[in-house]
Amino acid sequence: MKLHTLIIISICFILFGCGSSKNIEKTSTVKSTKKIGLSDQDKMKYDYMFFNANKERMIGNYQLSAGLFLQCVELDPTKPTAYYELANIFDLTNQTAEALEYAQKAVSLDGDSYWYRFLYAHLLQKSNKIEEAVKQYQILIQKNPHNVELLYNLAGTQLYSGKYEEALKTYNKLETEIGVNEEISLQKQKIYIKLNNIDKAAEEIQKLINAFPEETKYQGYLADMYLANNMPDKAFEIYQKILEKDPNDAFSHLALYEYYRNKGETEKSLLELKLVFQNKDFSIDTKMQILLSYYSDSETNPALKNDAYELSRLLIDTHPDDAKSYTIYADFLYRDKKNDGAKENYLKAIELDSSKFSIWSQVVFIESEMQDFDGMLTHSKMALDLFPNQALFYFFYGVANIQKKNFQEAADYLTIGKDFVVKNPPLLAQFFANLGDSYYRLNDYKKSDEYYEKALEIEPNNIYVLNNYSYYLSLRNENLERAEKLSAKANDIEPNQPNYEDTYAWILYKQGKYIAAKEWLEKAIENGGKTNAVIVEHLGDVHAKLGNIDKAVELWMQAKTLGEASELLDKKITDKQLYE
Repeated sequence: MKLHTLIIISICFILFGCGSSKNIEKTSTVKSTKKIGLSDQDKMKYDYMFFNANKERMIGNYQLSAGLFLQCVELDPTKPTAYYELANIFDLTNQTAEALEYAQKAVSLDGDSYWYRFLYAHLLQKSNKIEEAVKQYQILIQKNPHNVELLYNLAGTQLYSGKYEEALKTYNKLETEIGVNEEISLQKQKIYIKLNNIDKAAEEIQKLINAFPEETKYQGYLADMYLANNMPDKAFEIYQKILEKDPNDAFSHLALYEYYRNKGETEKSLLELKLVFQNKDFSIDTKMQILLSYYSDSETNPALKNDAYELSRLLIDTHPDDAKSYTIYADFLYRDKKNDGAKENYLKAIELDSSKFSIWSQVVFIESEMQDFDGMLTHSKMALDLFPNQALFYFFYGVANIQKKNFQEAADYLTIGKDFVVKNPPLLAQFFANLGDSYYRLNDYKKSDEYYEKALEIEPNNIYVLNNYSYYLSLRNENLERAEKLSAKANDIEPNQPNYEDTYAWILYKQGKYIAAKEWLEKAIENGGKTNAVIVEHLGDVHAKLGNIDKAVELWMQAKTLGEASELLDKKITDKQLYE
């Protein structure tokens, strides 16, 4: 007999197991539930498939499980359990329409089952069929009047559908079941506010205050509600009561800051805000948001600057181990061009948290403005170790090395860094310009010219490149026509600039155009070049070329008193002769 049973089970597996590997598919219509009587063999097949379907569902093989449950439905469409299980599987796999159809079928076969109807109600709600979902929850509650979960679901569904009065009734039933409860009272408060019944909303919060007198947060909720609904005086009274119990309640002080500020009582408002900033337990992020509002407001109202600085220092005193405290203070200092203090505080922030790219970039920008090339060299290299893919730090490190005359180091890092520039043509042009400078100093004129030309392809009016490139060409006495065009363009873009005028004059000089060179050098002298030793010496050289050696010596001697002239200057003065 045992052998016979095993053979039947094996046959069942062969006959029915092969269909279970198909994907979950919804049948076009749920099978008819016409009563049929199963033979003993079919009952055995049904039980076997149902058992295996449950096993596959429990281990997460939903497709296989659904295939087996569908075979159960085919074998006996009058049993609701397989429909219910299919509905659960389709719900789990987010096939809500199919799940709903099978849940409905289960309920039609057994309307007394709590779980069948509960799933059906859930799926109706999920399908946004709110009216029908409400009806199903109401049917369930009639049979289970004290079921808290059902009451919560019904109330939530009514609230979602905008049936506020009905939702209130359901929440009241919940309250009778479980007593005064924060979630229920706050939901009722929100409903009353939607119904514009502020007094009833306040009653709900007052219930919480009465039920939990030690919880000052409920008084805060009530006060906040009064503030939000333009009842500041009522809110003020409550905040005062809260502070009588807890003088350090930062939320109440913050609310009173807003209260006094709206009334125009500036001193009282600031006093309350200071108490907030002195509270170590209050969120530093909220304090930062307040300071950011001061940052923008103080740009149009300078009177707020002193308050902002005072609050910033309080923030540091209260949160000395948080980088944010120093960062916001540095932001104020930097905006007001107090670069030394800004740099000091940014560096303190970096000591506490070195992970912020924006703070490192601020430091090197400030050092660039201050021409602190030693600091820029140090900090850009430190930043590079942390952010090796950031072009900005390669750029600053390269520029600092140029200033320190480490030209090969500059060229190496600028070459690497340019490849990290992404969608930033002006920055890329700056890389090329500084590479041009670096390679010129390394006497690699071919590379230098290539990089200057690349910079001008991106920014044809880059006056720095136009002037330097043209001047270096003139010093080498190469491609002077190109040099003249570049220099002329620089002077067109920015006229009356003595350095640019000197460059153009020197190019003319190199071309033998001494009269024109003299005119441009005299313009440069008039525009402020008389204190520039190079310009004065150049004018002397032009006079020497024009045969006026006495005037030339006079100008050379004048250049010597200014310093930073050429190495040949003393020889020219002594010999009263031009040397080039």
